[in-house]
Amino acid sequence: MRIEDVERLADDTVEAIAYQNEVSDILQSNMTAEDEEAMLEELEELERQEADRLRLDLPRAPNGALPDKEIVEPEEEPEEEPEEEEEEEDEEEEAPQRSRNNPMLA
Repeated sequence: MRIEDVERLADDTVEAIAYQNEVSDILQSNMTAEDEEAMLEELEELERQEADRLRLDLPRAPNGALPDKEIVEPEEEPEEEPEEEEEEEDEEEEAPQRSRNNPMLA
């Protein structure tokens, strides 16, 4: 680490401590109504600025009403009941394939 980096870090630390002390003093003191009003006005201005910045980043949404679209329900297909014999044959055919493809682990 270079000496310039250490000095910059020390300066940043001093600034951070000063800022922390300033915030602590404000929190410990009793604010007047004027101070509180000024602070709330500043907060509102910051919120407006942030909202404006966000509006620039977001795509435009339509202003008018969206067209109504008819919702089409899928037609229900009648369920066919499988025959028991076919199921048993399928199970017998699948069993050897399972053992070949997936060896048993102990």
